[in-house]
Amino acid sequence: MNHLTNFQTELEKQASSLAANVVLPSPNSGRIFMRLIRLPIDGPETIVDIKSFGKRFFISVTRFIEPLRFSYKIYRSQNINKSFCIPIEISTSECSEDEPLVKECRSVSIYDIKTYFSSSDNRDFFFFFCTDSVNCTRAFASSPHNYKDELWQRIINRSYGAELIPPRRYSRKISSNFIL
Repeated sequence: MNHLTNFQTELEKQASSLAANVVLPSPNSGRIFMRLIRLPIDGPETIVDIKSFGKRFFISVTRFIEPLRFSYKIYRSQNINKSFCIPIEISTSECSEDEPLVKECRSVSIYDIKTYFSSSDNRDFFFFFCTDSVNCTRAFASSPHNYKDELWQRIINRSYGAELIPPRRYSRKISSNFIL
């Protein structure tokens, strides 16, 4: 991940700091955790998490109601030392083990995900992390649709369907100091 530009790294940190809590599984527990951060130039910025507890699976979706990328660029360019209010919505729900994104995370092929780097900050960014409590993988991609990578395509496409599972019910404004 050291190939990321400062802006890409900072944007991912900001998104993660505002998202639903990460619940990593205990080592060798057989549980899974997956996080996909979608930060497109145009369109909703969203974080999709899947976690397992025993035989149950849960999905959490963090939606940025206003573009995080835009707010962060303003913050960086003006060196503002005050907090921004970032409106987000966090929804959580149980989902089926047959959910296509859950099946993708449980597949061995998930560990074949590749990183596609672009030094341009004006591209769609996707960050991916997945662990089965024994192994883990992480990757990032700048505009992965340009690379025609089937694994990235499946994960991204299935995340759009999975994010519709939790009802939209929790919204809050977070006043957050940006991390520098």
